[in-house]
Parts: sequence; structure tokens; C-alpha cells
Amino acid sequence: MDEIDRETVAYGDEIAGVETFTRQARRRAETEREAVEWAIEELESQISTQGVDLEPLLEYARRSRESLPDRHRRAYEAMADAFDVNAEIYEVYVFAFSELCEELAEGTGRSEKNPRGCTNALVSSPKADREAVDGPLVCKNRDIAGRGVRPKSIVEQPPIDDYHGFLTVDTCGTISIFKGVNDRGLVAANTHIDSEREDVPPEDQLRNGTVIRIVLEECATVAEARTALESYPTRRLMGQTLFLADETDAIVLEIDPVAERIAGDDEPVVARTNHFVNSRSTETESSTIRRERALEVLEGNAPLEREDLWEIAQDHENGPGDDSICRHPEPETDEPHAFGQLTTASTAVFEGGSPTIEVAIGNPCETERTRCAFGEDVPTDLWTGRRWLERMR
Repeated sequence: MDEIDRETVAYGDEIAGVETFTRQARRRAETEREAVEWAIEELESQISTQGVDLEPLLEYARRSRESLPDRHRRAYEAMADAFDVNAEIYEVYVFAFSELCEELAEGTGRSEKNPRGCTNALVSSPKADREAVDGPLVCKNRDIAGRGVRPKSIVEQPPIDDYHGFLTVDTCGTISIFKGVNDRGLVAANTHIDSEREDVPPEDQLRNGTVIRIVLEECATVAEARTALESYPTRRLMGQTLFLADETDAIVLEIDPVAERIAGDDEPVVARTNHFVNSRSTETESSTIRRERALEVLEGNAPLEREDLWEIAQDHENGPGDDSICRHPEPETDEPHAFGQLTTASTAVFEGGSPTIEVAIGNPCETERTRCAFGEDVPTDLWTGRRWLERMR
């Protein structure tokens, strides 16, 4: 892991003393203000230049907001009040960003030219090197459209009421969480699958980023997380593969709302991209190629430790372009923001049972890595999103 001398911010009374989800959201807004306000202003310029009609996106965003748990809705409202930005564009930024990217993309957009992204891997006993790690390992490459206006920061939420605290890296100014570890060492991360019920409206659909946050806030073990998920009608969920790990247990769940089925995979080495393996789904060529490449690298090495997962995250075989695990923006794809291409925005490596995260902002092949632990100092530029701004602006 690269070592770099940076200013840090201590986990002090400002964080530990937060007692409500509203106060936590306001604290985050103040911390991430520079990055979020820059991103919304940039989007406002792009939307104006291209003449995008926001009304359909706002309708979808507002209906999606209704699906949130009350505590998450309060957090969103507190952040929205704190930022000095166009309120409608901020709402779309939070709840309908993928749909906005489709409107801003040049040519035919992501759905035709650039398949959905994210590559995840899990390694558990007996494949994990127990001399190097104490629990299962999970790696997530987060691939998104519009990376140029999607700033990333370390997000740490303390325990609030009876809810667990968590640590993650995700988009500044948003409430959704797509990977993370909580204060009990439970890890959760997902990949998106194109499988949704047409008969379930947005206000009744539990969004993937909501699922991860609920799991981290409410559960302490893999068993508890699975029980929590199964308490919801599967038809209300979005298609995804969900990676779960604690100190002793690990599993990948394929959540298929169309078939109303949750299938588990507890093999010691698992890789998933953007299609189901144990259920039927729409398969893209990119998804299959990336998954097979990840398994090829992982299954060729044993025992496995963190560096092996970073090797996967940085892999450029079958690249450049969508078939590479480490995805880079292509110069001809609506630079500088890449609205029409999914590229790697961050990489996170977790160890079940340990409330820590190793993170790289941007492409992991060219970015320094930092390890952060729940309740300890965090580099200031990661906390605020400024490291992302330095690299991506």
C-alpha cells in the first residue's frame, strides 16, 4: 500500500457527538460542500447547454424518494437544505443520476454503447491467507457513468440511536451506500443486475443503495443481514448481487425480483459483475468477460490476501474499454465527464470482522491507496472530497 503524508482529521466530538440522522447529514453537507456545489454547478451548465427537460427525471426522483425509510428521507432533506445549489438539479443528482447521464451522453448513450459496470470479488476460507488476514476479503470496483461530476469521499456515520455506525467511500452529497463496513465488522457491497419488476412503482421499490445502508445500520452478522433481506418481498427489491462478510462467514446473494428468488453462493472464491450466474438474466458480453477474467486471476493464486484483490481491481486485460475490469474514460467519449461511459470511480477492499477500508479514488492502477479505520483519523482531502477534485477537475 502506498504511503503518503497528508493532513488528517480526527474522529472527535464533532462526529461521535452526532445524535440524529439530521445532524449527521448536516455535518456531512458542511464537510463536502465544496465538492457538491462544484458538481451541481457543472451539471447545471451541461443541462442548460444541452436543453435537457428535467421534469420526467424529477418525477422519477420524487417517486423514488418516497421509498426511503424515514431516517434516510430526513437525512436527504437536511442535506438539501444545507447546500447553496439549484434544488431540482440536486434532487436529480441524488435520485436520478443514471437517467440524467442518458440525457447528457453523446450519441446513443450508455445503454447501447457502454454496458453496466462494477466488478466485485470475495475470498474466504480456505482460500484466504489466514496468516495475512483474519476474515473474508471483499473487493469492489465501482464503475459509474458521469464520473467527472460524481465526487467521492470517505463517509463515516457514528452509531445513532440503536443503529450501527458505518464507514465507506461513496458519492458526496448523497444518501445511498453501495458498499461499506459497519462498526461490528459486517461488510456489504453489491453489483447491479438489469432485473426489475415493471409492476412495482418507484415509490414501492427498495433501491440498491438503500438496501446496503439498511444492512449496515441494522445488522451485525451475515446471518442477520440475510434475515433482514428476506423480511422484504423480493419483488420490491432491485436486481443485484449482494456480497456479505463478517469475521467468520461470507456469502454472495443473487437477488432476482422478477423470479422473486434469492440464491446464495458460498464458494471460497466468488466473482460477480452484472449478470446472474445462478439465475437467468440479461447477459452483456462485457459482464461475462470481466467475471471470467477475475476468476482466472483469483483461481490461479492461493492462498489469497489483499494484494491479490488489488491485482484484480487494477487489471487491464481485454482493455481498453468496457471489457477491462479497471475501466478508463476513453478520450472520444464526451470528455471530461464521460456521461456516456461507465468508468471506475473508486476501489474499496474490506476484511470481514474489521471496521476498516482500503480505498483508491479514481482508477486503482494510477491512484494512491489509503487505509481508514472506523473511529480513527481520516485524511482531510478524502473526508471532504478534495482528493477527488484534485484528480478529476
